[in-house]
Amino acid sequence: MLDEMQAEATALYADGEFVSALAEFSVLAEIRARREGPYSPAYLDNLHDCVRCTYELNRWPDCAGLCTELHGKYVRTHGRAESDTVDVAKKWAWALLNLHDYRSAVALYLQTADALWESDPITARRMLGAPAVYRDTVAPADFAESLRHSHDLLAAIADLNIDGPTTLRLDTKGTDANPTLTVDGLASAS
Repeated sequence: MLDEMQAEATALYADGEFVSALAEFSVLAEIRARREGPYSPAYLDNLHDCVRCTYELNRWPDCAGLCTELHGKYVRTHGRAESDTVDVAKKWAWALLNLHDYRSAVALYLQTADALWESDPITARRMLGAPAVYRDTVAPADFAESLRHSHDLLAAIADLNIDGPTTLRLDTKGTDANPTLTVDGLASAS
């Protein structure tokens, strides 16, 4: 029965039926949490599917809530720099930006960039877009003490020549020369 539900939910997601997929993945996650426990791989996968659905639906409060739980579990089971953990961190930070919780979003982007600094420096640098954009609102240095690569991160942010949110497009398509802030971080000009 669970395999059939999983296949149906996956097909709904692939077809862009995110509301229906979210309902199915939520039921699967609940069943698996009860049967297998809150750290079982199947439960974590279904919870991640729920995160993906809420992200696609722009349900930022729901996305942030799910990401809070899943990110903490992934950090404990996978580590901060593992791809699933990074994916959830990006979606969580993006939800926080959309909820105007800039301080929490900047902290999360910085923590994740710090975890990736040595293993994936390109992704780490892209993730510094939000901390650079919102540095007049939230000082990245406020979080530096707890970061392993704080000096490098702060220097990279200082090198980004961005005036702030007024010169930036947020995840939109256009032809102007302004940089774009996306869920992945700072994109080059379109």
